[in-house]
Amino acid sequence: MSKLDMARFCVLTAPFLHHTLEYGLDSIAANGFSSIELWGASPHYCLDDYDAAAREHRVREICTMLSSRGLSMAVYHPEQIRQYPVNIASPSTYIQTQSMDFMRRCLEDAAAFGAPLMMLTPGWVFVNDFTEADTERAIQAVQQLAEYAKPLGVRVAMEEQDPTVSLLCSTLPRLSRLVKETGVEACMDIPLVLEHGTDVDAYYQAFGQLAHVHFSDTDGAALGQGDMDLDGILARLDAHGYAGKIGLALWGAVHYPDPDTPLRVCRDWLLARKEK
Repeated sequence: MSKLDMARFCVLTAPFLHHTLEYGLDSIAANGFSSIELWGASPHYCLDDYDAAAREHRVREICTMLSSRGLSMAVYHPEQIRQYPVNIASPSTYIQTQSMDFMRRCLEDAAAFGAPLMMLTPGWVFVNDFTEADTERAIQAVQQLAEYAKPLGVRVAMEEQDPTVSLLCSTLPRLSRLVKETGVEACMDIPLVLEHGTDVDAYYQAFGQLAHVHFSDTDGAALGQGDMDLDGILARLDAHGYAGKIGLALWGAVHYPDPDTPLRVCRDWLLARKEK
């Protein structure tokens, strides 16, 4: 593994859910990071929390907050599965229409934030009634959003999901089909991918390149606090010439009371390798 450049890493804001966004950005900047992956959810930012004027004001406010701290937004990651009734693969015309409108506005926000990449989930389906028609409907929806994103200058990426989140992309072959048939890019969620029995090499064999990587230790823990071969994973990414951002994705409610400590642990882990 080559020496690490801290600029390669951005920080997902989700662990700061129970703190103000200002607090989270202060912590991220103070720990030496220069970019974020904004988790687009209440209370920090969900576009449906505002009317049109207030939404525009909040977007400008967040851009100013970033600029004043020397931060940029590498990725916009709007919440679209876990908390909100958004499902672009829904068989209900009403739900799908509303969901597509929501995701188009998310793409507009990504452009306004200056984020070159937005994470997209292809919707979800019923476990006991998962059909080919569901996949075809998801593919069509993602294709439409990918086309909408092009003139905005925003790239769209999808990643493998846990089956409890979405069966549509719950395996590498399912994700590969979606990516190849829609023209979006692939993101790799390292802990989940390893849990599913695949690895960096398999992803490069499937996609040739990656748009983004989500990185943490076992079960969303801080770097060095689990049992994953983090050095080996970074070495494989280097071997494949990966040059994109690596998002520190400390998922889980365990981080909500004190997100600063695991972020400092990650910083120290990275700095130790930067000095090697």
